[in-house]
This record gives sequence, structure tokens and C-alpha cells, in this order.
Amino acid sequence: MDSECNSKSFTPKEDGIPDNEFKVKKLVLFLCFISFQISASPVREVEELCIVENTCTILVPIENGYELYLKNKDPNLDIIKSVEVNISVKNLTTDYTFPRYLVLRGSDPVLITKLKIGDTSKTFFYSYSMTVNLGDWDAKHDDTYTYSLPFPDGIRARVGQGYEGNFTHTGPLKYSIDFSLPIGTPIHAARKGLVVSLMNQYSEGGVRKDLLSKANYIMIQHDDGTIANYAHLKKEGVVVSVGQYVEEGQLIGYSGNTGFTQGPHLHFEVHKPTKDSNIMTLPTYFRTQYSNRESLTQSYLYWQPRKGIDPPKSDLLEEDIILCKLNKKDVLIQCKSSNFRLGDRYAIQLEYVKPSKKRIELFLTIESNLVEPYYLQWITEKETAVEMRYFKIPKIPQFIGKWKMVLKVDGEEKKIFFFQVDA
Repeated sequence: MDSECNSKSFTPKEDGIPDNEFKVKKLVLFLCFISFQISASPVREVEELCIVENTCTILVPIENGYELYLKNKDPNLDIIKSVEVNISVKNLTTDYTFPRYLVLRGSDPVLITKLKIGDTSKTFFYSYSMTVNLGDWDAKHDDTYTYSLPFPDGIRARVGQGYEGNFTHTGPLKYSIDFSLPIGTPIHAARKGLVVSLMNQYSEGGVRKDLLSKANYIMIQHDDGTIANYAHLKKEGVVVSVGQYVEEGQLIGYSGNTGFTQGPHLHFEVHKPTKDSNIMTLPTYFRTQYSNRESLTQSYLYWQPRKGIDPPKSDLLEEDIILCKLNKKDVLIQCKSSNFRLGDRYAIQLEYVKPSKKRIELFLTIESNLVEPYYLQWITEKETAVEMRYFKIPKIPQFIGKWKMVLKVDGEEKKIFFFQVDA
């Protein structure tokens, strides 16, 4: 958001034509004040001034005054801008109450106001300021629209923070969604539109105030004037350009961990600007593996629907039960291995599609029957999304042999593992 303040003053001569003199003009840019001088000679012809984001004013002389217009001079005229204009006058009258809230579409000038000189024998003065926001603050979001998940088929992502999440999804950002994704995950457009803004240069992420404005992002304007924001992208992870039209499902960038963030993820929101120079996020619905249209829920795992494949009937899929070795840092490794050695540590991990309360039973037996069968039972917490149980194989010869592990969920056999333990 840029803001600018221009001021001109005129001192009339006896014939009512202003003298030539210099007056101060102030430019306010991101709260930085810069001042310089311009000539205050009489304006007899149309005068155009462009400083703020290619948003220009046009001053047109009329009888006993001027008309002041706003014009979009952006190279990409399809970018919609919402502009707040304030005017102060001395010895001039205006025909509108300020501030005025205007929307620029295309290149047609929009009248801000007429400025009528009061007493031509006295000095007259006007100044104006404007704030430019991307998008249309009068936009009516198409609530019937169903968005695609912003990542490709074959990728599954958990909603790490959903609507009204207590970390950052409050106030204006309350209808935002964070998808937990590894750095470098392809990001696709959730809806077609026009790229209106992007950032591609930052590399650092963390929970620090100085990083609040240092996230890489892509903003895409939709047909209804709303804007989608895809944020926390990796450095140089943007593959589109401003002014480019993208289709739904098109690759636009790669996920990252930049800006104010607790870890790698994609922040997604649809918003429109507000008249206090903030934004208003809007609820969105998606096509998922569960439904043709649904609101996403925090801690749930989502992926693209596949034609001919029914929605999952269980909160714990067989593919999401894995048996892995553990390294010294308790990190899972060699999850496809079925061979262990005496003294190895291993873990069974369960990743739930929908966190829910479940009764889990685990049975361990050895083919030689030299070790008594092992039985473990537990109840998952309602909020559990991923959990693990850890084991260590004793350095005892009786544990050498072929093992069988059976896992049941709510009494139903879910998965069987066979693995070999050697010396």
C-alpha cells in the first residue's frame, strides 16, 4: 500500500491569474516523508501527475475552477484498484464529502471532485492524499464457487491452522488456511485469475516480528474482484509474473518457509480490501477426497479427489500405518525395511486422516515361540493426528527370528507386518 499527498497553492494577481512561485509538495511512501518543490504557475491545460502505483490524478481547468480525476495508468489495466481520496481546500469548494472511496477498472478516468474557486482576489489552496489497495472493496464474492486444493494430485496435506486459528488466523485473517507442506512442494492455482502482485526475494522464516513482512507470495485477482493470497513460498519459488493470467490447477510456485512462520507451510486466503486499508478474508469451499464441496477443518488431511475412487471410509488408512527404524535423534528411517538387528530401535507410526478417538491393539509374536507374545492396547486422544509407539529389540539371542505384528483399530484388523531380526 502506498499513500501520497500533493499540495499546490496559488496567489492571484489583480487579474486573478496566479503568480509564478514555488510551493512544497509532500510524498508519503510507506510512512516515509519526502518533500520537494514544484512550480505553482497557472494551470491552463490538463495536468497529469502519476506517483502512487501508476495511479494518477488529472487536473482539468474549467470555468472558475478545476475538475480533478483519478486514472489507472498501470501497464496491466485489468488489475482492479480501490482508492481512498482525501482533499483539503482553502478558498475552494468541492461537490463531494470526503474521504471518497473509488474503484478503478480499466483506463477510464473517474471524477474525484470539482474544485470551484471562492474569492478570486484571494489565495486558494488544495491538497489531496490517496491510498491505493489491490482488489475491489465492493466485491461480492461468488460464494457458490468451489476451489481446487492448491497442490497437485498425489500430494496430501494436513491443515495445520484453520479458520480462526489462535496463532495468526484472527481478526482480518480469520478465514485463512495453512496447509502443512514440505519446502519445494508444487503450488497450483486454486482458481483462475490474474496475477496482480508477487514477492520472490526472501529466504528466512521464523517467529520474529521483523519477519512479518518478509514472506514470499503470489496474489491472484479473480473475476469477482476478490484476491487469493498464496504465501510463505520459497525464495525464487514463483514461476508466474504480474499481469499473467493463470488457469485453475496451473503451477504457480513452490512452497517454502519464509516470513513469520513456525515451519514450512502454505498460507492460503481469499480476501478483498476494506475502507480502513486492511483486508477482509472470506470463507471458501474446496473439492476434496471426501466431497465435491466442503469447508476445510483444522488437523484434517486432504488430497485431490480421484475419479472412480470413493471417499475414504476410515479415519486410519492402511497406507498410513508404517513401521520404521529410529536413528539416534528419534527420526524415522528405512520405513520400507523389514530387517532389524538385535539392539535396534524401531517405531510404528499411525497418521490419522481425521483425528478421532480410537482403541488401538498391537500384537507381537515370533515364529519360534521362544519369546512370549507381546500385547499393547491404548486409546487415542480425540485431537491426535499422528502418533508413534517406540520399541527396542533386546540383545538376546531368543529375539532372533521372524516376527509378526498385527494392528487392530476398534477391534478390526487393520494391518499386518512381517519382519526379520538378526544378530
